[in-house]
Amino acid sequence: MHRGNSAGRADYIILDGSDPAELSTILSSSESRVIAKPATKSGIQFRCEFATADALAIGLCRYEGHINIDRESARDKYLVFLPRYGLATLHVGGREILTSPTRGAIFDCQQNKGIIMSGQREHLVVVLDRAALYTRLTDMLDIPVSGGIDFSPEINLTAGPGLAIAQTAAALHAGLAETAALRDAPLARLSLTNGLIELLLESLPHRLSSELHRATSPMPRHVKRAIDFMRANLSKPLTLQEIALAAGAGSRTLQEGFRRFKLTTPMAHLQYLRLDAVHQELMQARPNQTVSDIATRWGFTHPSRFAADYRKRFGQAPSQTLRSSRFPFRLLD
Repeated sequence: MHRGNSAGRADYIILDGSDPAELSTILSSSESRVIAKPATKSGIQFRCEFATADALAIGLCRYEGHINIDRESARDKYLVFLPRYGLATLHVGGREILTSPTRGAIFDCQQNKGIIMSGQREHLVVVLDRAALYTRLTDMLDIPVSGGIDFSPEINLTAGPGLAIAQTAAALHAGLAETAALRDAPLARLSLTNGLIELLLESLPHRLSSELHRATSPMPRHVKRAIDFMRANLSKPLTLQEIALAAGAGSRTLQEGFRRFKLTTPMAHLQYLRLDAVHQELMQARPNQTVSDIATRWGFTHPSRFAADYRKRFGQAPSQTLRSSRFPFRLLD
């Protein structure tokens, strides 16, 4: 087994062998155990080259032999499979999805129960943290996102968006190799990783595709004035009437404007902005700051309700965000 490391948050490791137990350890995480078993007596061979960078991990994996891979518990990630040769059957949400060099797949790990690989196979796999994916989609929509994204799982790799996704992933993996340029270019690396995430969200069908692609009219002035007033007074105990007065509109008119153009209510949008402010401060917290101090400063006075709303918005507890700002995590952990 060979491991390579570099400065910063981008890591690169190479793992190879023939021991199913070792492969199980490689594919498992602290939150989700994976069991790899040979389907025949001839055994298996594997070589996995994983790079982690910013909001994702990406691996180039080669396998020989017939392998069953079963996941014993859910994992809070999304996976994108981009085969180069060979076949594998994925069990996702009660369905069987056959992947090949012409057809990849994207799926929520909470729905994936196992993989069956046959013969020789090589694929790129992109591992996306759920919270990072939801945060990026929320930023793109500028509205809170909750519930499953529900991607259509199959990806056509022969042309169009699927081909572009495969090419971008390949370029990112090559750029993150042990001595490649992206390892020492954090801004370029972040741009490419964000670009891959946005390409997945914009080009693959999912539950919120219509919202991303809808042609909307310009936002009404009273809605924009309301949002500007909210941003300028985030830490204050605002009421709907105060916001409507600052926006120069009646409460019912303001509510209708937010429903049409933000798919939410004014007060829910205010909550969204405040949670985002807390999240940003937790990510940059000083050593003596606590979750309670930061939450209270932004108007959250009920700790249990705040924690539940924060987890729903960002996919983790506020204390986890605070810890990650002090001890940055590796995506493969």
